[in-house]
Amino acid sequence: MELTAAFVLHHRPYRETSLLVDVLSRDYGRVSLVARGQRQSKKRKQSVMQPFQPLWLNWFGYGELVTLQQVEAAEAGYRLLGNASLCGLYLNELLVKLLPLHEAEPELFDSYRQTLRALQGQDDPQLILRLFEKQLLAQLGYGLQLDVDAGSGQPLNDALNYRYQPDSGPYQADAEATMTISGRSLRHLREEQGFDEQSLKQIKTLMRTVINYYLGGRPLHSRQLFAGLNQYKPKS
Repeated sequence: MELTAAFVLHHRPYRETSLLVDVLSRDYGRVSLVARGQRQSKKRKQSVMQPFQPLWLNWFGYGELVTLQQVEAAEAGYRLLGNASLCGLYLNELLVKLLPLHEAEPELFDSYRQTLRALQGQDDPQLILRLFEKQLLAQLGYGLQLDVDAGSGQPLNDALNYRYQPDSGPYQADAEATMTISGRSLRHLREEQGFDEQSLKQIKTLMRTVINYYLGGRPLHSRQLFAGLNQYKPKS
């Protein structure tokens, strides 16, 4: 097969000298492959099989697990430092756990590349992550309902609070309800503009709830890394 653009999402040791690698490819979606000999000392030093590194690669074989045939760097890798690196690992883990195998998502691939570029540029990571999460859910067929109240069918009201059900959408909340999001914050997410500290905080909680629903209870280890980092941040 011809070389295809790809990124490594995750790799782990396999047998004595090889790796099991999850990649996101532009033409074939998420692919799991065996990279034979990649853990040998000489190849390890020269390996381009690293996260955030744009690649050209191909493989051979059939089924869910194929074998890497050729790989080369496409361009310089994205340099994610500190918090941006953790954000990148979070994106990768989401893709590994939510994307099905062998379903091409070229728009999502391009969005992922643009997201890495934004993280490298030290743009607001919270906003970057929320917009990528929104697009990922839409590409998976889980697009958010951000226009109308799922109970009444009425347009969302900026001044009202809503409970968001991942499988159906927002419902107007009563006064005692907790874990709500305002119509204003939902509008910010729909329009992808106007964000402020309050709406970003509410949208983060919304996205966590929705993503947890589709993960079906599977934990995200990158979230644990975030929590550990924040635990040891000096208090101002």
